[in-house]
Formats: sequence, structure tokens, C-alpha cells
Amino acid sequence: MDKDLLNSILEALFWLATAWLTVFLFLTIFALSNIAGQMDEHKLFQIGKLMILGLSVYIFFWLLRGVVSKKWWY
Repeated sequence: MDKDLLNSILEALFWLATAWLTVFLFLTIFALSNIAGQMDEHKLFQIGKLMILGLSVYIFFWLLRGVVSKKWWY
């Protein structure tokens, strides 16, 4: 596999992970607005998992793209 193809694939995966993060952050905001009057630890923990899942996928692909392509910023 040549370097340009690998960089293109990693770039596409990075932007897909960016979209994933955006969706999960909107889901987190939406979920927080729905439980506004009835927050407890269990519900906050469930919502926190949404944010952590979205962020971990984004960071994984950001690091993978940075290490392989040496491209840390767009």
C-alpha cells in the first residue's frame, strides 16, 4: 500500500471520527436537556458514557493519523 493511499484513508477516517464526535456531543446535550429536572448519579453516568465514547473514537483516529502521517493539524 503506497503512502498517499494510506494518508487518504487515514484522513477520511479522521473526518469520519470528527463527525462521530459531533453526533455524540449533540446526543449528550440532548440527553442532558431531557433529564434537566430529574438528574441523579446513574443518569449522569449514562450520559457521560456518550461523551467519553465519542471522544475516545476521535482521539484514537487523531493519534493514528498523527503517528502514521505525521500530520497533527489539518
